[in-house]
Amino acid sequence: MNIKRITVIVPAGYLDDVEKCLRAAGVPGMTIDNVRGFGEHANYFSSDLLRSNVRIEVYVGEDRCDEVVETIKHFAVVSRTTAGILAIEPVDRLIDLNTGEDVIARNL
Repeated sequence: MNIKRITVIVPAGYLDDVEKCLRAAGVPGMTIDNVRGFGEHANYFSSDLLRSNVRIEVYVGEDRCDEVVETIKHFAVVSRTTAGILAIEPVDRLIDLNTGEDVIARNL
């Protein structure tokens, strides 16, 4: 079974709500980074146009990917987010550094 990495970048103010949605959807873990950048919605009050955002990464089995993506999309609609992006990528291998063993997708 294949593993997917889902990366979501949203304005920092949405972090708590996205985290709650992902926990409710049964996502087993997530990584969160503070990032800055600009795209369609630049910060015109800043000289460098950059906005503060968060990048959230989760790993799920391919069989759960659509469910998690739909959860995030539903959150975006309900919360009326004005910016954000979501990417889905295949993962060749995922290794648990505690055990040194490959993580099996069914555990995600």
